[in-house]
Amino acid sequence: MKFLAKGIVLGPAALLSVSTSTLAEQAVAESMETQICPTDFYDLPLFPNAKMCQIFGQSLPATMTYHATTDQQTTQEFYIEALGEADSVSMLKGRIQLEYDGANKIIMISQDGAGTQIDVLIKG
Repeated sequence: MKFLAKGIVLGPAALLSVSTSTLAEQAVAESMETQICPTDFYDLPLFPNAKMCQIFGQSLPATMTYHATTDQQTTQEFYIEALGEADSVSMLKGRIQLEYDGANKIIMISQDGAGTQIDVLIKG
């Protein structure tokens, strides 16, 4: 048994549950390794000095997530300058969504601390 705080005791079953949960979280984290950031993803440019890139799927549909040290508005302006006006621009739960090529290319820009998280979905 392990004593957590005055009057709280965890038995072996609870400790096993905590340990199993921790191991599962570690396994997920290890399977989603951060990759070196490319300069583009299926012809969509990445914001300069992109960090913490994760690519999911080497064939279409494919997604990529990365971080940039800029605000949402500057990131949006970068994409509009690089790709032209989006077919559709919307705000969903505080995230900016840009759609290009008939919604086959979608860019989500979310506030993340002092920077942004950019999620890119390429359908085809």
